[in-house]
Amino acid sequence: MRLYLVKEEERLVWVAALAHEVMYSYVANTGKFHNNNALRNDFYMVRNLDYEPIGPAEARRLIDQGVGMLDETRSATSLAKWRADPNPLALPDVLAMAAGSNE
Repeated sequence: MRLYLVKEEERLVWVAALAHEVMYSYVANTGKFHNNNALRNDFYMVRNLDYEPIGPAEARRLIDQGVGMLDETRSATSLAKWRADPNPLALPDVLAMAAGSNE
């Protein structure tokens, strides 16, 4: 599993995790990583965003800063979907997998 800081110009957008061609984004509102197919498509094809490889310690620091916090009103539909996600990834698990990954 590889970790990335996703940026749009200078704006910090997501802490993301890539595992076996599946892209997950950390959604601070839920406290978990969720499959984000739109982000995966951007990573592999579109490239409107910038992806900076980071390690688990930097990911934790960015998350503690609030990266990935969405506006509850503007992002209500996406947040409802992610809150109903039956298979989110827990933050400690993602950080541990990234720490031990050679991917």
